[in-house]
Amino acid sequence: MAGTAWSKHVYTSSGKKVHFLARLHVCDFNSYRKLEETVSSELQDEGLNLIICNAGVFERSGFEDTTPELMMSLFTTHTIAPMTLAQTFAPHMKSAAQKSSEEGMSWRKATVVNITSELGSIAMNKCGGFYPCRASRTALNMITKTQSIDLKTDGILVVAINPGWVQTNMGGPSAPVTPIDSVKGMLSVISNLSAESSGKMFNFKGEIMPW
Repeated sequence: MAGTAWSKHVYTSSGKKVHFLARLHVCDFNSYRKLEETVSSELQDEGLNLIICNAGVFERSGFEDTTPELMMSLFTTHTIAPMTLAQTFAPHMKSAAQKSSEEGMSWRKATVVNITSELGSIAMNKCGGFYPCRASRTALNMITKTQSIDLKTDGILVVAINPGWVQTNMGGPSAPVTPIDSVKGMLSVISNLSAESSGKMFNFKGEIMPW
């Protein structure tokens, strides 16, 4: 969402506090600093353990009707935005990893999750088409792999997760995966990540997908 950042607190049935931040348009890079300041104020030097970069646009354009403008638009959303978000909050994640007494790497320490798509897998491309979606997601996958190398010394784990073809406004009602099953699956994957997981792409069932 676009606009000025706002926040509110809610409490779960177990008494845990959840702090919601909204009004961020992922392609409005001028707003990232304000978001970082808001989050930093809430964290109070405790560090940030988990970032899930989840923004997506779907276009069916093929070889003849794919325009430079369309390519740039999807690269901005699928590739540049997740990269910039990770850069913005990396210092907080590094702080969380340094403060953690836990051995190894996990989401409880510091993890970046980039939500990707099967369309970004070069090895799984059997039908062609969808140029902006495929190329921008493939670029995100490369960023994921590269981040996993560059952030390893900071104790930050980085993975890509494919949520599946989900029954959303983008996926449509005929999609085979419900939102609940997709989210449950991804949360299970995230909770079981380890150092050996970093730099890999998983589906929501926990299976490693080919780049």
